[in-house]
Amino acid sequence: MKDIQYKMPEQSIPLRIAAEPEVMYMAMKRIDLFQVSQFHDLSQKLPFTQVEWAEILHISDRTLQRYLKENKPFEGLYAEHLHQLANMAELGLLVFASSKALEEWLRTPRVVLGQVQDFATLKSFWGVKLICNELGRIEHGVYI
Repeated sequence: MKDIQYKMPEQSIPLRIAAEPEVMYMAMKRIDLFQVSQFHDLSQKLPFTQVEWAEILHISDRTLQRYLKENKPFEGLYAEHLHQLANMAELGLLVFASSKALEEWLRTPRVVLGQVQDFATLKSFWGVKLICNELGRIEHGVYI
């Protein structure tokens, strides 16, 4: 059998090994917690029952009670959803001027571009975004 001699690379020539590209990584700011005081402010703007808030946040009523009793801030997906709802409430109050009118509008089923939007739309991030888009259209007079 023939013995094959392979050339070894010279020490001065670097090996061509795949490496991570040299880019600068930016540190992202952590999403803020949503304090219980902020939740109380939001519940004044959107006067839903505690059971409805629990449904919107996909937590049990008892867990929501515990958050409020212990004054424990909401974090993670709960905080993100509440921040979205707070932004939607601000926009809604600009359009409707009263929290009662906004609440009635949110509870009334409506068809927008072939899709039914009702109170259950508030349960998802995408649903809140759709409602914000619709509020923006109403504000600018291009309501469909």
